[in-house]
Amino acid sequence: MDITHWPVLSILILLPAIGAGLIFLIPWADDFFPRVLALLVAGVNLLLSLALFRAFNPASAGMQFAERRDWIPDLGAGYSLGVDGISLFMVLITTFMVFLALLSSWGEVERRPGLFSGFILLMEAGLLGIFLSMDLLLFYVFWEIMLVPMYFLIGLWGGENRRYATIKLIIYTMGGSLLMLVAILSLYFFHHAQTGTYTFDIVQLYETSIPAYALLPMGFAFFVAFAVKSPLVPFHTWLPDAHAEAPISGAVDITGLLIKTGAYAFLRFFLPLFPDFSASYAPLVVMLALLANLYGALIATVQDDIKRLIAYSSVSHVGLIILGIFVLNLQGIEGAILMMVSIALSSGALFIIVGMLHKRSRTKDISQMGGVWRDMPLMGGFFMFFTLASVGIPGLSNFVGEFLIFLGAFRVNVIYGVAASFVVVLTAAYLLWMFWRVMFGPAPERTRTWYDLSFMETVTLTIPAILVVLIGVYPKILLDRIEPSASALLVRAEKKLAQKEIPKNRLSVASCQITEDRELKTEK
Repeated sequence: MDITHWPVLSILILLPAIGAGLIFLIPWADDFFPRVLALLVAGVNLLLSLALFRAFNPASAGMQFAERRDWIPDLGAGYSLGVDGISLFMVLITTFMVFLALLSSWGEVERRPGLFSGFILLMEAGLLGIFLSMDLLLFYVFWEIMLVPMYFLIGLWGGENRRYATIKLIIYTMGGSLLMLVAILSLYFFHHAQTGTYTFDIVQLYETSIPAYALLPMGFAFFVAFAVKSPLVPFHTWLPDAHAEAPISGAVDITGLLIKTGAYAFLRFFLPLFPDFSASYAPLVVMLALLANLYGALIATVQDDIKRLIAYSSVSHVGLIILGIFVLNLQGIEGAILMMVSIALSSGALFIIVGMLHKRSRTKDISQMGGVWRDMPLMGGFFMFFTLASVGIPGLSNFVGEFLIFLGAFRVNVIYGVAASFVVVLTAAYLLWMFWRVMFGPAPERTRTWYDLSFMETVTLTIPAILVVLIGVYPKILLDRIEPSASALLVRAEKKLAQKEIPKNRLSVASCQITEDRELKTEK
């Protein structure tokens, strides 16, 4: 299928939005049909993203399949979309996890499942808009739109404390977003003062020079907005509550997608817009990342609620991703992108398994589970596989990302690498202890038989398992496409620093390292 002349990026965004609109507006007589429609739309979008992957040129560092149309010309705002090696895999994992979420929710959501599926599709449209936007105002619009389906997914289908979790989610994310909006407008007017044109085009804004007096408040505003979404300690406290109260499919999307938007925004917007801020405050951000990595692991070890345990595990893994970004070298950034994809698969699958366990046991309390392997050996096998993937066993996807992040960290400071490596041991301890208690712990009295996986549940877990092995064994298929764009990101940031005559720093060292690596490849 040749998609080179299609507006493929617009189709990826509009298709789930149209599907959600049909589900919301048509008075369906039965919930079966909107659920089928949602699954078909998500499946078509997944196939379209795979066609995008196939047509993507791995040798190019620039934006591909670019689309540009006037949106609000009087303000200089355009409908501008593009995909590169950084955003390509965010698109792929989004379409895949949404399809998986809809598939896993088929027998789980009993109340108004059609409406539930519509909100999942609306979230997909918002997420894809974030990953594909090349206009800062358009990005902000999608950044806010994404909150609407999350509000309803948790508020309507969540647990007992869903109102508290929903309000907390909105307060945290809206607070960070408003700060970012002020900084976006400041950047917009600074660009006009320097060039005489008003624009929100991100490529043009990359070249904007930010006055010294505005650098700290603007950089801080963007940082807080992205740190809240990541979420990075101390901006993380909305996540465990949202995880605990969200329906399982909603939790899958929070883990796999929502918290990746913050890390992605650091790469796409923060580093190239504020390279001087990033270079100056990188040690502080790295300390926060290591704190999040350790804090999430420590809190996870004392959790008896299995959903909260995996939620704090996500906080810990996010700390590792932010560490990879802010060591400011190629290995760290490649590892961070790989980790975003890998965690979406492994943690998302773990949440699906938790949903299956909850469906049978009606509890999230680990102490009320136990002896599961005896009744459900097939589920136990999948549970063991995805637990080991989350631990970072060689041959599975998480290992590759972690290894690259550690390599990038050790190249900057041995202490960073040692601290992150220590947390990996802690992560293995609490995840394997969780697995042991659930699978082989004392079995409580069963009021009914816990049946093993159905055919559909087996298929749902087999698909991400195959991908986890594929990425772990052959990461080159991702790295070949990530490297050119990640290299260009670091070189662009270094050039902007050179224009300001800022002394040599880690970004400059990273740029030199990239040049040396390219020369070595050329010689070979």
